[in-house]
Amino acid sequence: MLDDTPRKLLRIIVQFRYHFKRMPTLPELKRLSGRRSADIIKGFKILAAENYITWSPAQPIETAIIMDSWEGGVPYDTTPQGGTQKARGGTKIDYWLYH
Repeated sequence: MLDDTPRKLLRIIVQFRYHFKRMPTLPELKRLSGRRSADIIKGFKILAAENYITWSPAQPIETAIIMDSWEGGVPYDTTPQGGTQKARGGTKIDYWLYH
């Protein structure tokens, strides 16, 4: 499980890449994450060490490549029912299909 800063950076770069079709720059990451440059670089080193991204510290942040966009080993669906949340006599999808 990732710490707060690497997890936040991973979510930012994944969403930024999806939305803008490019990787964010260091000033953009500072603005979006609220972290200092040293913390961002440290977070990128952690992400690279745990194979979430490929990146060399000698290269600019924009050269990072996303390998895995979420934390491995953490289940995506954390509801106690395993994804079948009940809502007034049915599942959540029933609301959109029948109302």
